[in-house]
Amino acid sequence: MKKQAIIALALGLGLAAAAAAQPILRDAPGHPPFEFSLFGGIGLSQIKGTTNYEDQWGPYSLLRSVSEQTAIATNAKMGFAGGGSLAYYFSPNFGLQALFSYMKADVPNAAVTDFSWTWTDGSSYTKTGTWPGTGSFSSMPFSLDLVGKFGAGAFEAHFSGGVTMFVNTFEQNSFFGYGVTTIQGGYQYIDALQVGLQIPSGTLKRTAFGANVGAGFTINFSDMIGLRADARYYYCPEQVVTWNFLLGNYDGTFFGDIANEPFAEADVQLLQDLGKTFEMTVNPSFIQISLGLVFRFGGNR
Repeated sequence: MKKQAIIALALGLGLAAAAAAQPILRDAPGHPPFEFSLFGGIGLSQIKGTTNYEDQWGPYSLLRSVSEQTAIATNAKMGFAGGGSLAYYFSPNFGLQALFSYMKADVPNAAVTDFSWTWTDGSSYTKTGTWPGTGSFSSMPFSLDLVGKFGAGAFEAHFSGGVTMFVNTFEQNSFFGYGVTTIQGGYQYIDALQVGLQIPSGTLKRTAFGANVGAGFTINFSDMIGLRADARYYYCPEQVVTWNFLLGNYDGTFFGDIANEPFAEADVQLLQDLGKTFEMTVNPSFIQISLGLVFRFGGNR
């Protein structure tokens, strides 16, 4: 779907360029100079990536070695996008546009943990756990664009682009596997805890500046109203965010021998001392494909 959106954007730019090459009758009556549009469609978020954790430890009593690793794969789903714009054309073909959009998408994740251990007698075992996680992303871009349109009569091509201020929110909830061992009644037990991770909605920098560019076409029903299709790319710089650990007591994931085991500040400090960072690169950019109505007012030129 994202490839199709990029192709659609490229086609829109091509239409605008082709229309621009056509001669324009400057003395022909023009549309009213003000344009107001409302639109809705789909938003294709660029948020995608994997957070990796791995560690090895031992020996410990009857354990020779323990290996644990978790990969958290995050991938945004197709979302909703909508908004509106107000443009003023200071010539038949060029003007300024104030553009507002809103985009929201679910951003689920899936954590896969591989937990392996070897006893001192040489026997080895491996367990794998898969845990689904949830998340979401929303963005409110406010843009000031230079806009151009070309064509005459019932069909017009348009393009626009400019600076954008983004107001973003992003959150994630997931897990990782943390190995623990204990000796009870002369027996040694081992297991992995399913420890919660979270990126709260306030972790991502809320306000950022970037740009947007878009193109499309309008089918005019009259000088006052038309149907507009638009494909647009919103660029917002990437940010690196850090997962938070959810402290508490956890049960073993694979067996029933270890229960109510604490994951506390001492465990967090140990991970930090070992350089085990849980970071994620977030790309707030997105593609918007929309359809809407354009209304013109202010008197003909």
